Amino acid sequence: MPADRPAGSRRSIGNGTSIAIPNPVNDPTAQAALDRAIDEDQLLLVYQPIHDARTGAIWAAEALLRQRRESGEIREASIITEAAEESDGPELFVLDSRLVRRAFTDAARWGDIRLNVNLSPREFQEGNVLDRLTALVTSCKIDTKRVSLEITEISSIEHPEETIEVLLALKKLDVQLWLDDFGTGHSSLTHLQHFPVDGIKLPGAFVRPLPHDERCAAITSRLIELAHDLDMRVIAEEVEEQAQLDFLLERQCEFIQGFLFSRPMTAEKLQATLAATFPSSGAK
Repeated sequence: MPADRPAGSRRSIGNGTSIAIPNPVNDPTAQAALDRAIDEDQLLLVYQPIHDARTGAIWAAEALLRQRRESGEIREASIITEAAEESDGPELFVLDSRLVRRAFTDAARWGDIRLNVNLSPREFQEGNVLDRLTALVTSCKIDTKRVSLEITEISSIEHPEETIEVLLALKKLDVQLWLDDFGTGHSSLTHLQHFPVDGIKLPGAFVRPLPHDERCAAITSRLIELAHDLDMRVIAEEVEEQAQLDFLLERQCEFIQGFLFSRPMTAEKLQATLAATFPSSGAK
């Protein structure tokens, strides 16, 4: 994810690469966090497995950005990603490329397990996402059939017609496209109508209250049914209890992600887990 800095400054992001940071982030707390994260190389990726809901087998893993604090504690990097989105410069795309390259490199060792990575809507508005992803796939030697792109807040994209063209081109590369946090945006149903997506991710806001909250139960049931009617699959996020899993299984939700099965883990730990679980899968 990118960072924003005062005009004229530059910061190294590793591997001999430096980037210009032209504009300050409005929130001084976010600015300070960005400064520390970049200067002290605090940003890292962890991976949370996505499981087959029925068998429990690992089907994919989602790359998640984390921040390693001075104390050694690893925590979510939401303040970093929010500040990055506020940047008007190219930093988002530079750091996104760096992190996606790292994720592709890690996933190339996983055998048949898929990789899910998140893309900002700004990637489609301002970044040459198709060319950059194509170059990264080639250099990292990862099979595009194992890559899923999770896209959030498509409603904020200013030129949906151009975005559809990019998404169709990505589909030609055999990349899967998923709508993240489906149902939380005001244009979610329109996205299903116009965008060539393979599936939706149900957010924890709907999943956590299951199965006791009647409203969430009704919403979740209908969203799963709608996705299936459109020949799409469903990933339910933040599944932490057996009762939630049972509810989702009854409605034929294909995949789950959450602490019930797996917490986020380092690339090394995930690789070891895959090697132990699928000794003949090619994970190495």
